[in-house]
Amino acid sequence: MKKNNFLLRAGKIVICICLCTATLWKGDTMSFFTDKDEKINRFTTGNLTVGLKEPEWDPKKDNDGKNLYPGCTLYKNPTVKNITDSSYGEEPCYVRMKVEILDKQGEPISDMEKLNLIYKTIYYDPEFKGSYTNTGESIKLVQNRKPGYSLKEMTSYSMINPLWEKDTYRSGKASLVFNYKGKDGTGILNNGEESMLFTTIVIPTDWDNRQIQLVDGYRLDISVQAVQAQGITAPKEAWAVMDQLTGGADEKDI
Repeated sequence: MKKNNFLLRAGKIVICICLCTATLWKGDTMSFFTDKDEKINRFTTGNLTVGLKEPEWDPKKDNDGKNLYPGCTLYKNPTVKNITDSSYGEEPCYVRMKVEILDKQGEPISDMEKLNLIYKTIYYDPEFKGSYTNTGESIKLVQNRKPGYSLKEMTSYSMINPLWEKDTYRSGKASLVFNYKGKDGTGILNNGEESMLFTTIVIPTDWDNRQIQLVDGYRLDISVQAVQAQGITAPKEAWAVMDQLTGGADEKDI
């Protein structure tokens, strides 16, 4: 790796939405089960430090993901925060997240029909009140609401927070890269600031058994990268620096 004066931080959170279907029918209701594995790493060199957390998802305590079904709604809020110790000075940074969509074997999903269904399970709810450290709730997309939400009801919701934008140049079909742009469009995440990418997983009420089977066992693997803003004049330059330091939009251990 070439010597570079920029500091890069990377973290990873593995979010398994393993939709392991079971043919259990009670009337018109089908139950299916999920599992989840989570790993959070933080890599720090120098002063810049970023963290990636998802406080709403706890399969051990709350059995999240253990029994999903058509109409199931769960809060899930991958959130990045600039947790640099301000006593060492301000360390604003540029941040991007990568969402990889994988099958049960951990391989990227290539079937576009499957991917298009999975895209329709991920939503951002602007009324969600959770944060980097705290759980929350919403008055719009309500967790465990009965009977849940149909695809038509979800048309007014976007996949991601509007403070982020998809990097079409670096994204693939099963590897989505999102750049933080912030409220002012500068893309700067200052000390103590945080931002979540999405908030809610919704399994539509109008999915049939075939659609459930198609997405059986999918997994979201989310990573974050940050580079110090000093010496960088625009977000486009920051993404190029990250590519240089990591060999692309892939999360690397530093």
